[in-house]
Amino acid sequence: MEITIVQGEIKYLEDCLEALMNSELASIYLPDENVARNHLIEAFKRKEMYLALDREGKCIGYIRFVLNGMFYDFPYVCNIAVKENFRRQGIGKRLLGFFEDIGFMHSDKVFLLVSGFNKQAKKLYESIGYKQIGSIDDLFKDGILEYIMMKVKSL
Repeated sequence: MEITIVQGEIKYLEDCLEALMNSELASIYLPDENVARNHLIEAFKRKEMYLALDREGKCIGYIRFVLNGMFYDFPYVCNIAVKENFRRQGIGKRLLGFFEDIGFMHSDKVFLLVSGFNKQAKKLYESIGYKQIGSIDDLFKDGILEYIMMKVKSL
């Protein structure tokens, strides 16, 4: 599928909210839509949102990242979501590639966390070169393990 990745604009808030709220991640961490909306609004204000737009210019997913978000030094993916009917079409992988292109201009390492219950995402990250370097129990919610994933820039 042909997509364009652009800096996020608040006019796409509802599309991003739809992508997020129809995810397992939101059902566990952000079940309150107003809380999720406020998280996204803050990300737009901070200019941390990048959107995947289809050929008609409709938002079908996003990635939120911070260039100094891990240990105040390394690029870090905060969140990634793709609308339900566009999943498994490589859009998430393209968004991650966009993040890595920018992230590797700033550092030789990039990071993300993936929840223990999100086995498909962990498998995707591993398939594109991320390695599990640690884990944290109960980081965001009791009973849920978070894996720390890192990718090192290829020479």
